[in-house]
Amino acid sequence: MWSTRGTVQNGAEGTLERLGRMLFRWRSFTPIPLLVAAIPLLWRSRGGGGPAWAAAGVFLCVAGQALRAWVLGQAPDGTSGQNERLIATELNVSGPYAHTRNPLYVGNSLITVGLCVVAHDPVLLAVVVVLFAVQYRAIIAAEESFLRDRFGALFEEYRREVPRFWPRLRGRVASSPRPWSWRRALRKEHNPLAAWATLAIALLASDQVVRARAAGASPSVGGYGLRPYLIALVAIGIGWLCVKGWKHRWARGGFSDDLRRRLRETAR
Repeated sequence: MWSTRGTVQNGAEGTLERLGRMLFRWRSFTPIPLLVAAIPLLWRSRGGGGPAWAAAGVFLCVAGQALRAWVLGQAPDGTSGQNERLIATELNVSGPYAHTRNPLYVGNSLITVGLCVVAHDPVLLAVVVVLFAVQYRAIIAAEESFLRDRFGALFEEYRREVPRFWPRLRGRVASSPRPWSWRRALRKEHNPLAAWATLAIALLASDQVVRARAAGASPSVGGYGLRPYLIALVAIGIGWLCVKGWKHRWARGGFSDDLRRRLRETAR
């Protein structure tokens, strides 16, 4: 009986790891079906909410973004799950990794939950929590199996000392914590920052439109009170372009090289 139970358990773990490897590779695209499915929910809940919902949601998003920036401003290349396949040149154990084994996923969860709070839709929040729990459970299982094979006893010691997901306030003592670089964090995080900030502003603007229409306002940018939102979106766009140009050295002739690289990547 124990042999059968162990075989079933090993088979289930193997299936979970295979699913996790697939989801890891396509994790940048898995939110797209969720966004499509969320449209009906968002449509029915527009016009509600209020300052408390908006403030709480933006706070969660900023906290998640700060955590991601902390991770990516410190972690070396070849780690931290920003690749299409599982690789690890070394085991991250310092900085945010001294508090949780998966700080990037904690940051992603905070941002996503924050956007759901801005959207003030409990049903959407519940759906997102369930889907994220399933996805990250599988991905983390695949990553931990890989790290166990790659680092052996070193990973097992780290796994015993640091929580898998929920951070603890007192972190594991690291022998040589790496310095944090804001330049690296900005290069890595300007795209996610612009994306969630744009989406949050779009959600708040849609609430404003519904409320203004219900109050009988004239159908115009000024009548609906959309100028602050448009200004914020333009500021995000300008800031994003500035960082993109700085990263790829557009002012030093790097624009054409960057354009050719993107065209090659698109053609693949």
